[in-house]
Amino acid sequence: MTAPVEPRVLKHQVVRAQLDRMLDNMQVGDPFPAEREIAETYDVARETVRQALRELLLAGRVERRGRTTVVARPKIQQPLAMGSYTEAVKSQGLSAGRILVGWTDQVADEPLAATLSVAVGAPIIQLERVLTTDGVRVGLETTRLPADRYPGLARTFDYRDSLYAEIRSRGIAFERTVDSIETALPDARESALLTVDTRTPMFLLNRVSYDQNGIPIEQRRSLYRGDRMTFTAIMHADQHPSM
Repeated sequence: MTAPVEPRVLKHQVVRAQLDRMLDNMQVGDPFPAEREIAETYDVARETVRQALRELLLAGRVERRGRTTVVARPKIQQPLAMGSYTEAVKSQGLSAGRILVGWTDQVADEPLAATLSVAVGAPIIQLERVLTTDGVRVGLETTRLPADRYPGLARTFDYRDSLYAEIRSRGIAFERTVDSIETALPDARESALLTVDTRTPMFLLNRVSYDQNGIPIEQRRSLYRGDRMTFTAIMHADQHPSM
């Protein structure tokens, strides 16, 4: 019988364990030691420190603020549900904000027309916003809606508010959503809007929402920072996922 192979503990993992213990005694917003200081403290190469810090960034224990690294808040819990980002954040006692990137008038190409059940060439309005939590940029949301269904939306809707609440106020009920989620990396534009490095891992959520009559409400693309967000889902025994 072959003895099990013990997993090899890498040097950066040893350093990370030491840094985790350090973080346990620090407060949110406290400045974190610089790479050079950590390397000298533990007598390791700078690259070893960088690897440990990358893992801490991904875990959401620290975050970059310009050239400084500080202790981060716990990750935001975003439920996979029909509710909006605003509702989820406020339920955790945090402040949710939006930064307007822009409104765009478009026309539906064949794939989008099929998704939203409109004619090819139908007018589409696109709303793009940066999502913030307690002032920190955590996501980029792009929503496309049939223009004829939401007359005057770009003129009357306050982009800082919940779009879902606005849609409900027009007598439209969210009955179901179809979501797909995967990992991604931001492109140069997205990383600039979110003020992160292009190597920052992201969650990419694509959603199509449907109303009480089975008519598509929106097509939404949301890019969330993997170092600041985590997704949760509650399943019940009577829920049978379709294959």
